[in-house]
Amino acid sequence: MTESSKTFLYQYLNNPSPTGFEASGQRIWLDYIKPYIDEYIVDTYGTVVGVINPGQPYKVVIEAHSDEISWFVNYISDDGYIYVRRNGGSDAVIAPSKRVNIHTKKGIVKGIFGWPAIHVRDLAKTRPRK
Repeated sequence: MTESSKTFLYQYLNNPSPTGFEASGQRIWLDYIKPYIDEYIVDTYGTVVGVINPGQPYKVVIEAHSDEISWFVNYISDDGYIYVRRNGGSDAVIAPSKRVNIHTKKGIVKGIFGWPAIHVRDLAKTRPRK
């Protein structure tokens, strides 16, 4: 891997691109591939397609639709607990113990998804109803 490829990869992977807001990630990707393509197309969903040999019987298409798993802060309790809502198709079951970056007006706040300890949960609310 070249140093420029490595720089691109780290910039691309560390750029926040949550579902519905992936334009900045697509811009990084497009800027990187522009020297290798003849034209590009951006659709209404934010998908970027790079085309080599447009208008020819044989062409190469390089496609990227990049968004990240994300949640939106919905509420912050007086105790400092942050409640979130899913954004897109993420699976909330895999969230506990995952590191997160909370984007605020004052910068990024590091966090970790938690789950209430079993001894403090209200199990009556979590049992299936008959």
